[in-house]
Amino acid sequence: MSVLLQQFQTTKMDVDRVHQLLVDRKEDPYVCDRMSENVLGPAPKFDRENFWYVHLGCLLTTQQRSTAGSPVDRFLSLKPFPLSIGRCGNNVEEVVLQALKSFGIGKNRTIAQRASTNQSWLNKDGWPRVQRWFERLAEQRAVAPQFGHCKLEREAARYAAVNLEGFGPKQSRNLWQWLGLTRYETPLDSRVAKWINRNLSIHVDTALLGDDHYYDAVMNYLQDVCARAGVLPCLFDAAAFDNSNTCEAK
Repeated sequence: MSVLLQQFQTTKMDVDRVHQLLVDRKEDPYVCDRMSENVLGPAPKFDRENFWYVHLGCLLTTQQRSTAGSPVDRFLSLKPFPLSIGRCGNNVEEVVLQALKSFGIGKNRTIAQRASTNQSWLNKDGWPRVQRWFERLAEQRAVAPQFGHCKLEREAARYAAVNLEGFGPKQSRNLWQWLGLTRYETPLDSRVAKWINRNLSIHVDTALLGDDHYYDAVMNYLQDVCARAGVLPCLFDAAAFDNSNTCEAK
């Protein structure tokens, strides 16, 4: 069987270790924030400005460090945010390029070009389309988590990946999760993959995560492990990501 069609098998050890991870990390701020934003409370409302900001955040965090204190983290924390829809206007590529250059952020030209392409698509007929996907996901987010919700979440990720420049399997999931709408489809960050490879029975080849079939196979496995462990994948993502950050800091 091709590696891209691989089916990963869940073991009892996997279930036990994911369960224990959440027991150990449940009070961590990152996990608590994810619980608040993606699980508890009311579903978010669609806002173009926020969607544009999160979209830019996804472009900025592609293959660049975004941990606390990094240039990307500091740029995304600026208030008011310097790349609002109004500020970008009709010259988005140049405005984004200059803002990122002045802040010392890498891949600035690629990010600027992708932002411009995405702005053109959104302004043509993309805004009502992404709003419809947002509202469909918000309907699910408004009720208690159900495993069947993963189907629509995956469809929304694929829609974003097809229509937004620079959005592969990871960032298309990051988009909707960052917006507070998803619980089952998660971005497989390299640090999360590292935690999986160190602690679980499978090995995630990060070089293959750009392939939809391989990404889906890993995601199916994680959703199964989390379901058996009584853990939502979005909380596992926060705990594993935070755990990896802690380990790297030591």
